[in-house]
Amino acid sequence: MSPESSQPASDDDAIEDRPASDSSALWRLSSEDLPESAMLPDGATREFDDAADSIASLSVMESGSAPQHQAKGANASSKHTPNPDLPEQIGDYRIKKLIGAGGMGQVYLAEHVRMQRLVAVKMLRGDRIRDSASVERFYDEVRAASRVMHPNVVTAFDAGEHESIHYLVMEYVEGMTLTRFVSKNGPLTPGMAAAMIRQAALGLLHAHRTGIVHRDVKPGNLIRANDGTIKLLDLGLAQISNVLWSDDGREIGRIQDPGSFHKRKGKLVGTLAYMSPEQLERPDEVDPRSDIYSLGAVMYFLLIGKPPYQGEYLDQVYGHRHGDVPDLMQLRDDVDLGFANILRRMMAKKLSERYGSLDEVIEDLANYAEESHSPAWLSEFVQRQSSIDASTLSGSSTAIANLPIFGMDLGMTYIATAEAIPGMGIHNLSAGADGQPLYRLSIANGDYGILYDVDANQTRMAMPRRVVHCLPMYIGKDVVEREVAGRKCPPEVLIAMSIRRAIANSYPNDDLPKLTAVSVPASYDQFHRRSIKQACRLAGLDSVRLVDRNLAAVQSLLSAVDMGVSDEDPPLDLNAKETILFVGLSGQATEVALIDRDGTQLRQLATAGHWHNGMLTWQHRLVELASEAFRNQHGFDPRRKSITASRLQMSCERALQSLLLLPDVNVSIEFEEQLYSISVSRDRWLEHCSDLIHGIRQDMHQVCKASGVHPKKIDTAVTLGSLLKIVPLRKRLFNRLPNEMPVRVTDRSDIARGAAASLEAELPQRTQVLVPPKSVAGQSIGIVIEDSNRRRRILPIIKRGERLPARTNRKLSIAKERESMTLSVVESSGIRSESWHSLGRYTFEVERQADGQVKRTWMVAFELNVDGLLTVRAQTPGSPNSKRLTVIPEPTLPLKDETEWTRWMAANE
Repeated sequence: MSPESSQPASDDDAIEDRPASDSSALWRLSSEDLPESAMLPDGATREFDDAADSIASLSVMESGSAPQHQAKGANASSKHTPNPDLPEQIGDYRIKKLIGAGGMGQVYLAEHVRMQRLVAVKMLRGDRIRDSASVERFYDEVRAASRVMHPNVVTAFDAGEHESIHYLVMEYVEGMTLTRFVSKNGPLTPGMAAAMIRQAALGLLHAHRTGIVHRDVKPGNLIRANDGTIKLLDLGLAQISNVLWSDDGREIGRIQDPGSFHKRKGKLVGTLAYMSPEQLERPDEVDPRSDIYSLGAVMYFLLIGKPPYQGEYLDQVYGHRHGDVPDLMQLRDDVDLGFANILRRMMAKKLSERYGSLDEVIEDLANYAEESHSPAWLSEFVQRQSSIDASTLSGSSTAIANLPIFGMDLGMTYIATAEAIPGMGIHNLSAGADGQPLYRLSIANGDYGILYDVDANQTRMAMPRRVVHCLPMYIGKDVVEREVAGRKCPPEVLIAMSIRRAIANSYPNDDLPKLTAVSVPASYDQFHRRSIKQACRLAGLDSVRLVDRNLAAVQSLLSAVDMGVSDEDPPLDLNAKETILFVGLSGQATEVALIDRDGTQLRQLATAGHWHNGMLTWQHRLVELASEAFRNQHGFDPRRKSITASRLQMSCERALQSLLLLPDVNVSIEFEEQLYSISVSRDRWLEHCSDLIHGIRQDMHQVCKASGVHPKKIDTAVTLGSLLKIVPLRKRLFNRLPNEMPVRVTDRSDIARGAAASLEAELPQRTQVLVPPKSVAGQSIGIVIEDSNRRRRILPIIKRGERLPARTNRKLSIAKERESMTLSVVESSGIRSESWHSLGRYTFEVERQADGQVKRTWMVAFELNVDGLLTVRAQTPGSPNSKRLTVIPEPTLPLKDETEWTRWMAANE
């Protein structure tokens, strides 16, 4: 290692478990000075060392700088003065000069006499030699250092005792600590910070596998060598266990004497500015997740230039234990939502919401780390895992900053598209053929090939069996029964073909867009969300964000005001605060949401509704009334033959639009070469839909109750769907809302623009005033458990309404009398979410170690990302490794068949 010169005490100071007699402790706080919740066990006190860096981090040479010896405190001079009685050579090491000092020892530059290699030799201070606790602690570090051999950790070469001098020989590194690096260069770019933190995480993960928790991760304990390698320093405060772990998380051995840590309990150790909440509360019970928190705080320091929480001691304690995790997007304009969420998961206050293992951190940072800021040896590093459901849009902030964003509203019957271009605003595209704004989701077998869009829909009148329409309705089926081009296709394939057509119409002369936002109902479950992502992937769209339709609707109104093109009367005030009720009645779903707006920040409070209860149900009620009228007036039921049933449905579709303005409509069909007509009144149709109206009112009551908002406190309503333009219907729905409440109407084109605006707000270096909307889980995730009487019940673990991304870690155990455990994961379902359906199962088996010990317990992490997609990981408690489990639910279109279907689509386009 190379020496770090001593510095004045700062927020980088270490809090070490020094003996009470240690004269280097400048001051201490008694238990009376601390909040009750921060008390140490047995009334122990916290002691604060004045050293800017602990002894190991003092053995780092700043390139081009000489050691400074600024005395501080009564004993400072003794710390930084070379020992005049020190021999010129200790063992095989010739001592050259003092390069650093700390509270417990001094570090010298030395040379191995035979190998002629420069090394750093750390020696216990002379006044500590007779203190058995100090000697034991010194050898704790020696034992910890001896376990760790990794490119991202300073290597220990040798240790011993020479004429009562205890010494540790370490790698000598030329470079500078990250504290000094940021001081010299200023805050780093996200790509550079991600590259450095990823390297630090690799070194820490290796330490965790050897049973070591560092407990003092901070910028001063990370050095950047001249070749760009980040190396972890200072294991002097490490917690050492006797368990060793393999790369795949298996226990591979135990050390008989893990050190003297058990003799030194009850002391607060670490550096306050980077200390995890559990370190403050239970210093003896930390695990690798504490280092993850501290490493997140270091990443914040690299990006902002200061620790995440400032102020006096108690201010910092409160910040770590109760303060909000800083939002990087509010502090940097070159950070995207995915990167900000990595910090939020690293620094989560609750262990149940924090990353469970550093391999997860390494995996997520790989999307952002710029290899130009990594050493050459790391360029061969290959990610061990990749996820098709990654919630981040991978790539450096510079690479994606100027890319246009493709927004798509994928409805039941239509596709609308839009584009957001940096510096030029957001505008709609022509998704349909011949410049039409909408693309009709219909596919038909024509005489000379496949027909799409309007051409396919017109075929329904004469040859309905050739047509497949309302494609999202088939999600969940293995295949659609009606053949297309001679094959029964999975619905994801047909949706993908339609998406490709809409993209080709929107970009007739350009390649596929790189970044895409697709609006979906908030009520979509795991299966529907994964099917939409799979269809987009089959269509050639790689980076796709799913945006809840209610947020896209409101975001479209904000973006219109932002661009000065709003036609709302009165226009939205971008600085106002209000509570917004969204009610959507589209072909895909009934959707109700309550949204809090604070200026341009949208935050979902609660959602309700269901994907199986959309406008098609209302249309079916009109078909029922019309069919009854045809039976009564003309003596036949049009639904008995497919061709007349199709004509009746299409006629009712047109009549439904007429009901927006007219109290009565005619429905006409041709039957046996004769035209028949009947009349249906709007009032009768609404009465026939009274249960559906009551259902929407229940949803409105549900979101208000879940949010604690009285209906009379709602400021604005936003609607989506043509049926909600019917005044009598709207009056029945909104009769308990404020009388003068403005109602703002949105359509499919607005949703496409709002989806693009939502994703644009997530990305770095965008100049618009909008910020990313915050969404919540639309369904609950649960697991099936057994009680002591073996009665099964469902335990919700991520509840509907939790802010995304949401994470929880659960400890699960196999009963003693069993050899295996089946973990069933379920999701809420039903119109009122009153029931559950299975997502899939995982099987865990008892693990028997070579030493006879039996492992029956696992820590299982469940996480919903910002797309609302579930990831499940498992690790043995105490193990630093986690394993990503298979994706559930399994897709009806197997991933292995995607390539074949992609070729088939290309051949039939």
